[in-house]
Amino acid sequence: MEAYYPEFFNDVFGPVMQPGSSSHTAGPCRLGLLANGLLKAPLRQIRIELDRNGSFAGTFGLMREDLGMLAGAYGLPPEDERLFDIREILQKEGIGSEFIYCDFPAGSHPNAVRFYLTDAAGNTVSLQGNSTGGGMVETETVCDVPCRFIGDCYLTVCKGECAAPNGTVAEYKEGYTYITSETPPEELPRDVCFTLRPILPVSAPFQRKAQLFRDFAAWRAYAAETGLTLPEAAVRYEQNASGWSREKILARMELLRGYMHAQTAAVYETEENLLEDPFSGYHFRHWRAYEQNGSPISGGITAKAVRYAFGVQALQRGVCLVPGPMGTGGGYLYAAVRAVQETYALPESAVLDGLLVAAGVGAICYSRTNPTGEMLGCTGECGVCGAMAGAAITQMCGGTPEQVEAAASLMLQAAVGWPCDPIPGGMNQPCISRVLTAVVMSITFADLALSGKPAVLPFHEVVDAAHVMGRAMPASLKCTSSGGLCATPAGRACRRAFDAFNAAENGKQG
Repeated sequence: MEAYYPEFFNDVFGPVMQPGSSSHTAGPCRLGLLANGLLKAPLRQIRIELDRNGSFAGTFGLMREDLGMLAGAYGLPPEDERLFDIREILQKEGIGSEFIYCDFPAGSHPNAVRFYLTDAAGNTVSLQGNSTGGGMVETETVCDVPCRFIGDCYLTVCKGECAAPNGTVAEYKEGYTYITSETPPEELPRDVCFTLRPILPVSAPFQRKAQLFRDFAAWRAYAAETGLTLPEAAVRYEQNASGWSREKILARMELLRGYMHAQTAAVYETEENLLEDPFSGYHFRHWRAYEQNGSPISGGITAKAVRYAFGVQALQRGVCLVPGPMGTGGGYLYAAVRAVQETYALPESAVLDGLLVAAGVGAICYSRTNPTGEMLGCTGECGVCGAMAGAAITQMCGGTPEQVEAAASLMLQAAVGWPCDPIPGGMNQPCISRVLTAVVMSITFADLALSGKPAVLPFHEVVDAAHVMGRAMPASLKCTSSGGLCATPAGRACRRAFDAFNAAENGKQG
């Protein structure tokens, strides 16, 4: 079996989730879900430890970290809308919970978290892991056993050395045997420490083939050699990665397109179940009134893209998000794509082709870096989202493969060096400013690429540069809400107001 590499529905456009952050809500929810799967009796107590210097502690409550962690520990996946009721559920069932801030070892992942779950019989299981971005996770220790697991198969860990049962692969190291399989093994050795189950939509196929490309040059070359378009070559990439049929891949992408469309449209149809508080900063009402009462200066396609982007910003319970790579990223990408499609009456097939190209761009990014705010700043979220959108639009409008790459490169070049400094209580600033920049400029850079403007830098070199620059930024500028615009006097005042509100709300619920 080939080693795991990024694919479309686990890494790029995944997971489908309730409103929140892919790395701060869905990721820790999945880690909690893995921990819950270790229990042998009903859950009675949840203890969650956070690194006092990490990203979760820095933004706690702003991105529903608490709800995601508690919901996962209870046994809910990130797409389950009961996530928003989890505190009431725990209280009703008499399940205790606590969050503890402590010092994690130097060098720990910024999104590290530890779960300790105690069952009705008094037995405690533990799991430490990292939310690595886009909803993806990796464990570090499970029940005090070293264990790296991303949730793409069944994993059984046994004490000592033992042979692999039929249909499994076994690896012995450091006193334990790690047995992986696509389905639950029928027979296992006696000394089983624990079993972990898959949590990703695409399980690891043991027949996985080699990765088709890690940059545009290889992507274009493969398309040219096989006589395929870039979108069809992207389908082949996913077939190699997932083992899925072409029909299944297209059906999944069409399903995701429907979710993305709903992100842009739902709040303009009804404001029911809107997840709004005094600090949401939702602007869709103001923009709608502005469009109705006058003519936006930007006008036309730009105004339409902004309208759809503000629709995505207005989070609603039950309206699922598609990350790409950030939690709302798929929706923001689609805001630009939808504006172009409607303006030029492009067919749905063109949109599907655009999304396949966007997925290929995302796969290149995930192959070369970890495009998250905690690692690259907002370059890894808004910047990559904009690059994916620019490439998708250029494909939709008949651009050549070289022009598709140019659009992605030009957009990402503009975003290199952006920090990730979300202001708690800051009405979604500065995030929405950068998101809108990516949405609007993705259309502009697609135009530039179609006009023949060269990007100069191949896309993968921009990704590599962003990787280096992101690592060089201090932690205060990478999703800890401690530096950048958060450190301004007004930013600090917003934080104090947010913390007071959050404490009062938690007090009401507890």
